[in-house]
Amino acid sequence: MVPSEALESQRRRWRRSPGRVLLVTLIVVAVLFLAWRVVVLGALEAQFGSGYDDRRFSKLEKQFDSRQAAFAEADARMRELLAAHPRAERIGWSQALICVRDAGQAASCKPTTPEDQATYEALPGVDVIVHQAKDAGRTFFRFYGDDPPRYTIMHASDSTDVAAYAEDRGFRSTRSLKPGWTILGPIPDVDREDDQWE
Repeated sequence: MVPSEALESQRRRWRRSPGRVLLVTLIVVAVLFLAWRVVVLGALEAQFGSGYDDRRFSKLEKQFDSRQAAFAEADARMRELLAAHPRAERIGWSQALICVRDAGQAASCKPTTPEDQATYEALPGVDVIVHQAKDAGRTFFRFYGDDPPRYTIMHASDSTDVAAYAEDRGFRSTRSLKPGWTILGPIPDVDREDDQWE
């Protein structure tokens, strides 16, 4: 056998050797696994991440645009409630109840008046309107939707640095509506969300 034939024979054996077949198989499996992860994570991001936030933001922005007066009226009513309860740590207003929690005490709830129900019902999709002492000067209109994640429209003074506030509290995204009004994307960290809305 001439040396070139011997080399060719060795190459054929190496190509068919179990070690080489195993190595090529492992590389192909690893590449397929990584491609699958990229596709799955991309789909999850589109469904639940910032791409999903853009779709939800657009829907909430339309709701806000068509009901700006109702949002302003509910915000003014929340300020009246706060003036009546200046020591409140938290005020939560749902369709049936307004609950006030003073510092160090359990929440005290009262049924909403017909006027408050009418104001609340002018905001379809809002699950609860919240004021918290730790977020002074801000009213939150929380939208739970059919499933988490949860979105919020916030009314705050025009001087609020919304980006810094959102980053500090863990909201993953924001969209300005008009001066003083912003949509806050969800807080992906469950513990941080619990701390925010205690």
